[in-house]
Amino acid sequence: MAFATHLNQNPKTKRHLWLISLGYPLMPLLGIGLTELTANPYMMFAPLILVYILIPILDMIIGDDHHDILGLMETEAELSPFYRFMVHSLLPVIYGTWLIGAWYAATQNLPWAAYAAMAVAHGWGLGFAINSGHETGHKTDKFSKWVALLMLAPGFYGHFRLEHNQGHHSDVATPKDSATARFGEGYYAFMLREYPGTWKRAWAIETKRARRRGYSKWSLKNEVTVSVVMSLILWGGLIVWLGAAVIPYLLIAWLISVSLLSAQNYIAHYGLLRRRRPDGKFLPCEPQHSWNCNSLVTNLTTYNLARHSDHHANPSRHYQHLRTFPEAPQLPYGYGIMYLLAYVPPLFRRVMDPLVLKNVGGDMTQVLTKDMAKAYKAEMQKVSW
Repeated sequence: MAFATHLNQNPKTKRHLWLISLGYPLMPLLGIGLTELTANPYMMFAPLILVYILIPILDMIIGDDHHDILGLMETEAELSPFYRFMVHSLLPVIYGTWLIGAWYAATQNLPWAAYAAMAVAHGWGLGFAINSGHETGHKTDKFSKWVALLMLAPGFYGHFRLEHNQGHHSDVATPKDSATARFGEGYYAFMLREYPGTWKRAWAIETKRARRRGYSKWSLKNEVTVSVVMSLILWGGLIVWLGAAVIPYLLIAWLISVSLLSAQNYIAHYGLLRRRRPDGKFLPCEPQHSWNCNSLVTNLTTYNLARHSDHHANPSRHYQHLRTFPEAPQLPYGYGIMYLLAYVPPLFRRVMDPLVLKNVGGDMTQVLTKDMAKAYKAEMQKVSW
């Protein structure tokens, strides 16, 4: 708590703390380093202890950061190349970590538990790659777009850049959004609905664009097609180089990375709903349509991702500028603890359901439920007829 208070009183200190975000993706290599140093393969569990135990504890001990970059400091941060460097320079870090992990998994005789632990740790690395691709993918220049696609390619998630920007941001906190969890929906059920939903929405967006511009939806002008080709080349190249022994590593790391994105979406929008206008359209997204979190450790390791309320209300705002809003609903804990709660649905609901109801004053008509989503789907089908 004292450190967070010091940071709020000395905002320039935070600039250098963003280097934590640059070093965090190297976390999976900790297991390899300790294994080599001690000749104990079960040191592969060290990164998992870090992310599942130590970081949640630090989240609680250090506390929240309520500092916003405003006025002249905001202008200075906007002009500084430091903040863009912080994201773009992650590209070699992401690839270096992933490739070293692939090589080690395929060439070392590890016990199956140590192999799995290493793959899970590298899945966290790819989860961070998706987060980095998310931040970069919100930029409008072509260079940032391609950096984002390259960051997303190892996790076979290149379609996310398009789907997130043009789908999720448009439909968030509505029954239309596959990435918004309904009230009472468990994390695992949500993930099974959300993941295919992102592919379906991304493909629909690009198919519509192809039809409008007069080219085949299978063309390499289709961003979804391009992203799949990029991932196939990467995975295929690794399998040719390292053999079949690398396949479990690739699959486990991929599964963990996509599950982490689902967990983030799950806790960031659970049960929240935008009101509808008299014409049936939904009101614009505002800070109260995402769960916010000011935990310092969470935000320093995610490029302020947990300040999600501002991100959705102002999607073009860069990570260093994201602000906290008093009217936004607040998560009770940092992301590390919230992820652990999400993995146990009854426990998550015990914590979050009362907060959802408190947020709307007990008015269930202002909560996104499963029944409401079904009714909306039926309504849209009637309209289409």
